[in-house]
Amino acid sequence: MAGSRHPALVFFVCFFAIAAPALGQVITDDPARIGQAFTYLTWNLEGDSTDATVSEWVLPLSGMVPLAENTEFRYYTALAGAKASRNKFDRDLSGLTDTRVQATRSFAGDRFLVSLGASIPTGQKKLTSDEFEVLRVISAEQFNFPLKTFGQGVGAYSEILGVTEAGSWILGAGAGALYNGSYNPTDDDVSYRPGIRLYLTGSAQLANDERSPNSLRFDGVLVLSGADEADGKQVFRDGMQVDLSAGGMHRFDPWFTGVDLRLILRGKDKRLSDQSVLAAERYASSGSEFRGVLRLGRAMSDNVAGFVDVSTKFITANSFPGSDPAYEGAASLYGVGGQVSGRFSDHAAVGLGLRKWLGQTDEGGQTEALDLSGLEIWQRITITF
Repeated sequence: MAGSRHPALVFFVCFFAIAAPALGQVITDDPARIGQAFTYLTWNLEGDSTDATVSEWVLPLSGMVPLAENTEFRYYTALAGAKASRNKFDRDLSGLTDTRVQATRSFAGDRFLVSLGASIPTGQKKLTSDEFEVLRVISAEQFNFPLKTFGQGVGAYSEILGVTEAGSWILGAGAGALYNGSYNPTDDDVSYRPGIRLYLTGSAQLANDERSPNSLRFDGVLVLSGADEADGKQVFRDGMQVDLSAGGMHRFDPWFTGVDLRLILRGKDKRLSDQSVLAAERYASSGSEFRGVLRLGRAMSDNVAGFVDVSTKFITANSFPGSDPAYEGAASLYGVGGQVSGRFSDHAAVGLGLRKWLGQTDEGGQTEALDLSGLEIWQRITITF
């Protein structure tokens, strides 16, 4: 955006095109830009009777265009593919994802932000049974796949955010709503409409300038969901979700170190009862989740920097008794990786990264314990104008 910027606009805009919606997008004075990326993640699964491989690649294209003073337009789409192999039998899923666009405008000296967005249904739908099985596997939280769904119906998103200063802190709060239209997820022509999602957000960030050696932030998101419908009948409703995160960084030139923590708490879902009405589960079918990243980096020059990091992810077992078929055991992941990034001109930046994952999932009511081994590779290119 053009014009002078209030310090509060180091704050967050929920750009649902990338992670709908997720804190972390920032309104800045940046010029127009295009971002191209590539991510490849593969997992080997080994158990007493299991020898399988699951992989996914994603090639997204995103960008931002200043439309006028205090107004930005963003877009996101991707080409992606996933593959699940077990006992020498392969299942594949590939194609475009939905295309998402968003316009954001600030008001009152950049203390208020309003965003409106839309999802255009360009992604893969009407999946075959084999394709839907691949989608089910990549949607599992323990695999960390960046893309968990390819296509849905027409969507609309709106959000309002406000920020203020309190001493040495910048505080923010906001609310958003995500609406999805009906679509056919599989080739059996059942019309499915996800329920509306409501988001309440809050944030606190230490109000340091760019020369400060320290940064610190805290974020929170409360997600409330309406009922999903199949052929016009309510069939499922996600439980309440609380997403808490914190992060900080300390610079001691030419080195820097940082930490990011995240806790996701999931409530009980509602499912169809024997009386064909939605009723809360007796036990929560989803466990809570904790993620942590510790990194150490160094600036090699004015234009090149790199870091190494250690990552962890823990998912608790769900609340069902261990003897119940719906019981899902805990999962734990550990990763070691790093990234090198550089700016080779005033208009181009590149990043390359790699991470090795190891982990395990405990035995569930209908699943055996598994040893997990994964490899993640990514590349980023940003061009500014």
